[in-house]
Amino acid sequence: MRELIFIMLMLSCLSVVAQQREKEGNNAKLAVLKQTKNKTVLNQRIKDLENGSDQDLWTLIQYYDKNEVKKNAVTRILLKKYPNSKNAQMMRITSFLNIKGVENMEAHLQNMIKDYPNVNLDMEKNFMATMYATEMNPAKTRQYINSIANPGFRLQSLVMSTQEMAAINNTKALDFATSELENAKKMKDKTALSGPPKIDPKSAYYDFINLYGKLLFKAGKNDEAFRYTSEAYRNIKNKDGELIENYAFLSSLNGDYAQALPILAKAVAAGKLEQKYIDQVKKGYTKLNPDKDADAYIQGLKDTFIKKIKADISPMLISEAAPNFTVTDVNGKVVSLADFKGKTIVLDFWATWCGPCVASFPAMQMAVNRYKNDPDVKFLFIYTWNNVPDLLNDGKDFLAKRNYTFDLYLDPRNPDTKHSAAADAFKIDGIPAKFIIDGNGKIRFKVEGFEGKDEAVAEEVVQMVEMARKT
Repeated sequence: MRELIFIMLMLSCLSVVAQQREKEGNNAKLAVLKQTKNKTVLNQRIKDLENGSDQDLWTLIQYYDKNEVKKNAVTRILLKKYPNSKNAQMMRITSFLNIKGVENMEAHLQNMIKDYPNVNLDMEKNFMATMYATEMNPAKTRQYINSIANPGFRLQSLVMSTQEMAAINNTKALDFATSELENAKKMKDKTALSGPPKIDPKSAYYDFINLYGKLLFKAGKNDEAFRYTSEAYRNIKNKDGELIENYAFLSSLNGDYAQALPILAKAVAAGKLEQKYIDQVKKGYTKLNPDKDADAYIQGLKDTFIKKIKADISPMLISEAAPNFTVTDVNGKVVSLADFKGKTIVLDFWATWCGPCVASFPAMQMAVNRYKNDPDVKFLFIYTWNNVPDLLNDGKDFLAKRNYTFDLYLDPRNPDTKHSAAADAFKIDGIPAKFIIDGNGKIRFKVEGFEGKDEAVAEEVVQMVEMARKT
């Protein structure tokens, strides 16, 4: 199974390719090639480009976009003549696209290291480190991070790899980050920019400290978290929302309610309804407003949140007959819409390679948890649009590795038509795609994509379910 980070990095590279192609209209040489009809003249122009700059060779790669043989031949020329160019670097990174398995990718990188002994391959080594991070292999991850020559980029690679581990297992990510903490601290006082790429080691250090504080916070190690979160908060100019909220929460534990309460109250009003946040808002409000009703204040914050969610989703309410789809559960049983008659069901079409799908899972887990004891609401997480050999174990391993308690269903891709029957039945254009279907078999809500905070998205799903139940 290709891990999410592999797909994300590849999409990033493809984005660069797309940006290059957007500029084709401004590439005069490419335009001339496409317009040249005389074969003799065309061949001479191609020969001139083959003997030209790295950008000339990139023009030819664009020209041969649909001819893999010639495209690969020009790519080899580019890599040989201009191995240090950005275009060559991009082609090396995208060369991982057709390689399956982290061990094969590592072998590919080792061949690159032999083929380009005098070329900086820090970007490629960072890619390998991040890939091993998704495999939860700290030894290999550390090996490739430490092989990066640029010290600032080395620390940035540590941040990226730790983030990938944290998406799977916060405890193991924290252990890994703790083992690298002293090495990270050595970068704090280095002010000179290193390059390429041009990275400020001090900024990379504060990025690491910011992440380290978040890992400690999630682990409930509040004293340590406050130490590093405070350092990041003081030194990072463009603070992210999680850093701001964490700092406010930890400050409130130390009695700084005046600064913390407005931030925490705003978080609750935006859906941060965990009991520890409610408790701190109540303590802060009571301390600053001893003559007022803290419970009424908190209820008002909750009501504000719910009211906004309802207002946002009400226009989305529809009534369409759901198709009589079929999917397979983890025991091999084929189920259809008729099997859920009388129940409100939530269908979530997803795939392991789909970044937004996986990004939505923390929110969906919150929604699932709300209905874990309700037999009249059923969530079906339908693994679709993938042709891996073992769809069942691939999906089960992916979810189990991340501790999601989802009911997995399979919508396999037909090897001949390349279509997935359930996804086709719902005429899905993209994933994630969610459908809330009432007990009478009517689609009441359909949503594609994912955006917003986890708490808000979870509440949207909950309110959609509740509206569907009442209709």
